[in-house]
Amino acid sequence: MTGSEGSSTSRPEVAGRRYSQDTLLDSDSDLDSQLTEKYPSTLLSGSSTPQWAQVTYNEVRKHVSCRIPYSSNPIKLLKSALYLLVPSYLASHTNLEFKKYRPGSTEWLDGLRGIAAFFVFVYHHVVAYTGSEHDYAWDPKRHPNLLHLPILRLFYSGTPMVKIFFVISGFALTYRPVKLMRKPGSQGSLMKTLASSVFRRWQRLFLPCAVVFFMVHCLRAWGAFDWFEVRHLKNPKILPGDIERYPAKSPDGFWGQMGIMVAEFWLFAIRNPILHAKYDFDADRHLWTIPTEYMQSMALFLLVAMVSHLIRTFRVYVIIPACYIFWTYYAKYDYPLFICGYFCAEIHAAMDIPSLLPIINDDSIQKQARTFKKTGKTIFFSFMFFIGLWLLSFPTLDGDKTWGYKTLCQIMNPSGYFTKRATYHSLGACILVWSLLYLPRLQSYLTLPLFQYLGRISFSLYLMHGMVIRTLGHRLVLEGWSHYEPDAYGRRMFVTVIVFLFAVLPLVMWMSDVFWRLVEAPCTNFVRWSEQLVVVREESVKEQAGGQIKTA
Repeated sequence: MTGSEGSSTSRPEVAGRRYSQDTLLDSDSDLDSQLTEKYPSTLLSGSSTPQWAQVTYNEVRKHVSCRIPYSSNPIKLLKSALYLLVPSYLASHTNLEFKKYRPGSTEWLDGLRGIAAFFVFVYHHVVAYTGSEHDYAWDPKRHPNLLHLPILRLFYSGTPMVKIFFVISGFALTYRPVKLMRKPGSQGSLMKTLASSVFRRWQRLFLPCAVVFFMVHCLRAWGAFDWFEVRHLKNPKILPGDIERYPAKSPDGFWGQMGIMVAEFWLFAIRNPILHAKYDFDADRHLWTIPTEYMQSMALFLLVAMVSHLIRTFRVYVIIPACYIFWTYYAKYDYPLFICGYFCAEIHAAMDIPSLLPIINDDSIQKQARTFKKTGKTIFFSFMFFIGLWLLSFPTLDGDKTWGYKTLCQIMNPSGYFTKRATYHSLGACILVWSLLYLPRLQSYLTLPLFQYLGRISFSLYLMHGMVIRTLGHRLVLEGWSHYEPDAYGRRMFVTVIVFLFAVLPLVMWMSDVFWRLVEAPCTNFVRWSEQLVVVREESVKEQAGGQIKTA
């Protein structure tokens, strides 16, 4: 789907230094395991203050220059609260750090996830104001807009980005288990890692969403959506694009709305992902990926546990491709993406990190052969990278009448258009992430500070942008459109862009930054702390075993 590395050894840093987001990129990574191994005694301490709260406080204090006071002075408390609301990318007291690119690292996944999350944000802003014209493929006669060209259309396409999310999640969820599979005698550690991931997965996904549900229903109770709903009832075509539904409003005031929230969250977090009941996602339709993420994660953990004792060649080149083909054939497009992420994790774990030391007394012919091989490899995977982008650009409409995509549609002629589009989007996401494994130059670009920051807040960005678009965004765009005739398409689109750049984008980025620091990170720390309270410790197991031996 985060924060700098702390110098103190008395506490763990905020979750997600490398993998901060629990939805789009799970934080069950190397860092997460290292923290659990490094700080068990601290997390299990019997102090009166919960450790997860202390960790959260310390992390927040690290981002502010002043010491948060415990006094009852209201001015100091207000000043400290205002410091917490300053976004980390603007605050002079920020302690954000970004690692430089290291060959063989996986930080580039953060950058890829951040870019994908930002494009989803752009798509959800655009889709309400453009209608179906943004769904068509480029055609010199019917749709001459250059933004419809392949690859360029990805800047405002949301569905292909979700496919990339799922591949990255599969990669992150299995990266640590794959590394343990390659170590002799690590089957016990592997099973502990999988058990911990299964235990924490629901909390890591749904606890931040519970806060979002609370925020949305508070806005609903306070009438933030009423103005648009009234105008939409009077004029169903008030916006030409996709208009999302709002949650039901309780006639019993705020506490009645909270009752609706609890009932809806039960459907969202329990009945839908666990009992597989249908749910319409009225609170925020963008959150449909969260239950999907949970269900596919559980299936992926089961697959990893099933093949963990098999030889690598068989599980990587027989089991994984067979599972991908099977589920794709039966039009289950989400699970194959997670499987592909698992495949990429296996490939990445087996890749040798190139030596940075110069080779002495190297034969010139061998050097030239090595250079030629490396260049050919780079050219091939660069070509595959663009193939992935091209497949991800498969248009929502009219692809069966467009050069190139028409041929792809003919290959799957008996299938419907949605099936074709979903298949090629999934294949494109898989090819894209797979090709990036062999393109260190592109990986280094994805580790630039801007992309790394987007990666750290990507889960929060995904959770926050919907409510801003449906309130401030709709209000300002409709106010701007009121000054122009309905056929003034260019001027109306100019208003849409201006509202995004100067109102929606700054507010969403600020809310995402604050939500990341004050909600997402504490939730992640709370999940780790709560698990350590109930986990079986090795010392207690040894004591029990020793007691049984003495009794015998």
